[in-house]
Amino acid sequence: MLEFNGRRRSDVLDVRPWYCRLSWWRLALWSVVAAAGLGAWALQVDYGETLPGQTGWWIFSGDRKTIIRNLGMLCAALIVAVPAFMAWESSEQAKRAGRREEAAVAYRIQTVNGVIAPLSYFLGSLAQLDPGETLLRQRLAGGAQTATLAGLANLHGGWDEGVRVCLYLLEGDKQKRRLVFKDHSGRGHRKPMAVVYEDDGGRGTETFKALDAREPRTWRYVKGKATPAGWNLCKKYRSFMAVPVAMGDALFGMISIDAEDPAAFHVAVDLPTLQTVASLYAAFLAGVSAPKDHPDRSGSTFV
Repeated sequence: MLEFNGRRRSDVLDVRPWYCRLSWWRLALWSVVAAAGLGAWALQVDYGETLPGQTGWWIFSGDRKTIIRNLGMLCAALIVAVPAFMAWESSEQAKRAGRREEAAVAYRIQTVNGVIAPLSYFLGSLAQLDPGETLLRQRLAGGAQTATLAGLANLHGGWDEGVRVCLYLLEGDKQKRRLVFKDHSGRGHRKPMAVVYEDDGGRGTETFKALDAREPRTWRYVKGKATPAGWNLCKKYRSFMAVPVAMGDALFGMISIDAEDPAAFHVAVDLPTLQTVASLYAAFLAGVSAPKDHPDRSGSTFV
């Protein structure tokens, strides 16, 4: 699994890549020692004691008293500037941490309000229905599907960020299974691959292998590296996550999300969210499919 950052990374650059990370006490200690030593020399010159008035050593040629005084002022400035710089840096780090925390809180709120809460509502409404309420079950199924796809797409920026969420449902028997595209939300109107067959030797084989193992799949495009089976570089998307829609031994299908930006998803955060939503949707599908052969009050059969 590839883990990569992108969408919520801070836009504040590190302003001091050149700065050697030393502990504050070392910087302060050496600054004080240097300033004290140079100050002593400057006082010695002021009182006209042992040191001559001129020096010819290296770049410090000239009046010794002037040179030492300038060095003393420089050290004094460093004593003030170094703590000030470190305080400023700590303040900037705190601000960046605060912005990251605000973004994380906003993401959690949007996840709950935009995806999990609607799905929970449909799941709770389904549990209250009589097995014979076929029409209402179908309406709830449509609402839950829309809430799942649109909620995930909006959570990651949708059309504006070039993100698309697709739903595939499992069809066929155990010997001839296939994933059939049902709906999508987000980027573009062009549909993805309509059917993914289990034993095609490429994308389908890899996909069903992951689904049967209940494992997610994440990829991103890295120039020069081999792409996964079935990856079409002619398509716009450059990053991809897919999770099974399953509950226990029952496999219902797959939810995939892709984006045009190779760094669109933060796998450590976005993948667990996607898996949680897929599990909730699987629970809903399990409830919908339970009364499959139960006749409703009009005499028809739920399909």
